[in-house]
Amino acid sequence: MLMLKKKFLSLSCAAALAAGIPPAFASSTFFLVVPLNAQSKAQEPVESITVSLAGAMLPKATANQAYTHSLQDYLTVTGDSSLDKSAARWSLVEGTLPTGLALDATTGAVVGVPATKTTSPASFTVLATYKGSDGQAVYSIEVGGVVLNVREISAGFNHTCAITNVGGVKCWGDNAYGQLGDNSTTPRLLPVNVVGLSTGVEHIVAGSNHTCAMMSGAVKCWGFNSTGQLGTNNTTTRLTPGSVVGLSSGVASISAGNAHTCVVTTAGAAKCWGHNGYGQLGDNSTTKRLTPVDVVGLTSGVASISAGNTHTCAVTTTGAAKCWGQNSYGALGNNSTTDRLTPVDAVGLTAGVASITTGYQHTCAMTTSGGAKCWGRNSNVQLGDNSATNRLTPVNVVGLTSGVASISAGNYHTCAVTTSGGAKCWGNNINNELGDNSTTNRSTPVNVVGLTSGVASISAGNRHTCVVMTSGAGKCWGYNASGQLGDNSTTNRKTPVDVQGP
Repeated sequence: MLMLKKKFLSLSCAAALAAGIPPAFASSTFFLVVPLNAQSKAQEPVESITVSLAGAMLPKATANQAYTHSLQDYLTVTGDSSLDKSAARWSLVEGTLPTGLALDATTGAVVGVPATKTTSPASFTVLATYKGSDGQAVYSIEVGGVVLNVREISAGFNHTCAITNVGGVKCWGDNAYGQLGDNSTTPRLLPVNVVGLSTGVEHIVAGSNHTCAMMSGAVKCWGFNSTGQLGTNNTTTRLTPGSVVGLSSGVASISAGNAHTCVVTTAGAAKCWGHNGYGQLGDNSTTKRLTPVDVVGLTSGVASISAGNTHTCAVTTTGAAKCWGQNSYGALGNNSTTDRLTPVDAVGLTAGVASITTGYQHTCAMTTSGGAKCWGRNSNVQLGDNSATNRLTPVNVVGLTSGVASISAGNYHTCAVTTSGGAKCWGNNINNELGDNSTTNRSTPVNVVGLTSGVASISAGNRHTCVVMTSGAGKCWGYNASGQLGDNSTTNRKTPVDVQGP
């Protein structure tokens, strides 16, 4: 580039004439433009900066827990050879963040302690400004609850209950009959405390529309009571726990069926109460009972008991399986379809049985050698023998002749935990209760997605299933119309989701 310099001159007339300038300008002051040098210098390029932001679903936050996530990772700047993202400034231009969270204008981080869970992700628009240029994008964030840690979990018809690490009881899901025990009939998408049971609870069982708990050998029940299944010597539905008559102590275990309930006492006796239309109480009658009655022939020597829909089974201390009640599809396992008002032996299982579980009209047992056997109704392939044929006597579950740690029968599906901590399910799957990311019925066991290890126990309900992990976390999957999965939604889940804490 040619550089010029101005020089101011004052000219006389003579000088003006000599220079060829008209005399009229002789006394005027002029300036001359004089080149300083003749060198050319190349012009330096001017940088053009562009700023862009990439929108995203941010990592999930947890209510009442500190959260921080920087948006600098989503910032792209071009045209700046000395890029320093920390020089960017940030602002919220549209939408709102969940209560307790804020955008740091200097660092671009979403920070804070979210106050409550969100029912759906919150969306907001952020503007990033850097050296005069800017870009913006939309972000979303969801606030979930704390994962509920539990000792025991029980899946009922459309509700679920669990014992917390401090021995309290929490329930969630359908509450039409007060089965959640929170002194209301409001359905709950998240766990709520059962009134009066904040500590000291040892066992919890969820029936169809009632729930029972055991603490210090005493039994309390609540919920639907049309046939006396609460054992309170009346048929009044209860919204909070009531004591079972005659069982203020001395109870070792408990099981809740559709509309009847049974226990094993510390003396090894089996007692039942509630609905008895098919003889499921085992007292040689079909009369409903408002308080516990002895099961005929099982006043001692009983190790465990399981109350199903309209039948009941027990394991004796000698390892025998005995069943009674409705037998239309062979659920009693005695090679007949005749209802029984008192216990009968399951064929081939007079010894070697470790545990037993009763579903809607089928039954399964785990042997002392770790094998799984099932019998009864099989219309939804819930027996796991690769057929849909009803079985009047026990048959092996395909692939589970050993290595089973526990087993649980739901209404039309069955699940087991293996000795390696994996969860497997089979049977009806129209509501995703098998947890294999499908709605396909399975005639043999399939793995539950994400639960091939680390499972401590399992409970199969009506159309949903829940587990307790060895970490203590509660997880559920399947039907969720009443919020029985405890994930703050009513969306069915094909795979396990965490049960959220309060």
